[in-house]
Amino acid sequence: METWSLIRMQPGDSNYHLFADLPIRLYPKSSDRFKAGHEPQAEFLEACYVLLKDTIPVGRFAFYENPDLFYEAQSAACIGSYECIDEEEVSSELLGRAIALARAKNYRFLIGPMEGSTWNSYRFSLNNDAPNFFMEPYHHLYYNQQFQAAGFKVVASYFSSLVQDIPSSETRLQNLKLRFEGLGARFRPMNPQRFEQDLEAIARLSLDGFAGNFLYTPISVEDFVKRYSRLKDFLDPSLVYLAEDQSGALQAFIFGLKDYFDPKGESLIIKSMARKRNTPFKGVGRYLALKLMMEAKNQSYQKVIHALMIEENASRQISKKTNGKAYKAYQLYGLPL
Repeated sequence: METWSLIRMQPGDSNYHLFADLPIRLYPKSSDRFKAGHEPQAEFLEACYVLLKDTIPVGRFAFYENPDLFYEAQSAACIGSYECIDEEEVSSELLGRAIALARAKNYRFLIGPMEGSTWNSYRFSLNNDAPNFFMEPYHHLYYNQQFQAAGFKVVASYFSSLVQDIPSSETRLQNLKLRFEGLGARFRPMNPQRFEQDLEAIARLSLDGFAGNFLYTPISVEDFVKRYSRLKDFLDPSLVYLAEDQSGALQAFIFGLKDYFDPKGESLIIKSMARKRNTPFKGVGRYLALKLMMEAKNQSYQKVIHALMIEENASRQISKKTNGKAYKAYQLYGLPL
């Protein structure tokens, strides 16, 4: 008769290799899983857990307690770094242990996969037939079925769209530019000489603009800058555009990034965009998207990926209006306790 045991550990513990090495058994060496990685984040991490079947590691998850995370006004815990063999008996035992842990801690909801907050990696992909793009999550597709079999329901759907026919919009762009400049707008790319200052301005606008987003939890400006500073070596400042008012206050931005996973170097990722909620420059987000795509075309990019947009998000509407076609889909799951 088989025996189950759940081992609790922290990164750095002597037995942590049981957690860290499990993906090596589950994916081929060439897998996109090892390009991006989905490892635990220190913030809000309660512990990492490995499920043993007899003495063999067969599944894992990281358990997070974010005090600001709520779903439908109910306190929520979340699990991330999920990996499991393709056996429903095993996934049922593994997720059952996670559910029991959340209940024992008196949470009312359990969300996954999420590494502590939406500022980190979260959601499962529904499509692995196209190559992953830079910073896109990669997992076995059967994880979706394992969560559903354990009783989890979809709480949010996300999409990435692909523009393969980058529109030529020079006349339209010039007209929009003149209209916004008439309202007092000034446009410029990110300044590499004042990288930290520009990033701080983007942080403040993001924290304001994203505050109403699904499952938003706050972080400090300093933490935001620290996170995005890790991308500094990957950034081309000419692909990050800022819209300011006459006083120099940031009103909107769009953040483009080369797809470093594209072997031909033909793809640009629109990672994020936001505008001030009360900006006088209504429609400036669409202008910035068109401007960035024209810059991409001028730099010989052939494709633009609008990455990881939640359904009904304004960015998705902008993508549709700029020739974006459905490309990939993702889901985030939740379970009432």
